[in-house]
Amino acid sequence: MSKSQVFAHRGASGSHFENTMSAFQAAAKKGADGIELDVQQTKDGQLVVIHDDNLLRLAGIDQQVDNLTAEELGQIRIGKGGSRFLFGHPIPILFDVISFCQQNGLSLNIELKETVYGQPAVIERILHYIEGVPDVHISSFDYPTLQLVRQQDPSVETALLLKKATVDWECLPAYDVDAFHFHKRLWKEPYLTPLLESQKTLRMYGVTGKESFLSQSPQIEGWITDYPARVQRKIKGSR
Repeated sequence: MSKSQVFAHRGASGSHFENTMSAFQAAAKKGADGIELDVQQTKDGQLVVIHDDNLLRLAGIDQQVDNLTAEELGQIRIGKGGSRFLFGHPIPILFDVISFCQQNGLSLNIELKETVYGQPAVIERILHYIEGVPDVHISSFDYPTLQLVRQQDPSVETALLLKKATVDWECLPAYDVDAFHFHKRLWKEPYLTPLLESQKTLRMYGVTGKESFLSQSPQIEGWITDYPARVQRKIKGSR
């Protein structure tokens, strides 16, 4: 029987605008086991849930998140004009989303983004926020930042996001992290064998619920998806 978890990628972003409270609420209703979200920092140190460090794609404003104060960012609404995802969503505060996950019994995958890389004081604050959260891990593409997490609290699970060109695939076990997160395109050789032999927790992103391997990959402990309900149906059908 599979014990893998389904994480809603930026919330249920296949049906709701990414990294918004509506997307997180929808993920809970759709039966996700957990939430995957992204963290950036404002000019005055507020930790906010947004993927990009620039607001152009999400709000149509060519402005860096860390050049704005929390008050200024609070006046901006994200979305996409001319589509079903209309402008009008506030950018969530990290602490509020963590509280939402606690209240709803959701696991939490916190991805650290560019504006928090290499900052011990910010890492310390995030670790304080997640004290008492029963099932949480911290992920990033930036390996040195994950090392800061491990230095401050070795008990917190860390997950390195993998890219073809940014890691040494022949030495995966040497990375001092607990888990690897990778796109489904890497679930093949020459990457498959190193992943399986790494003895790390494996979680895959980019899945849609239509992949045949969802029911044939017991090595995967977490699926990160825009479509949590669809993936839940697929993996439950294999049990």
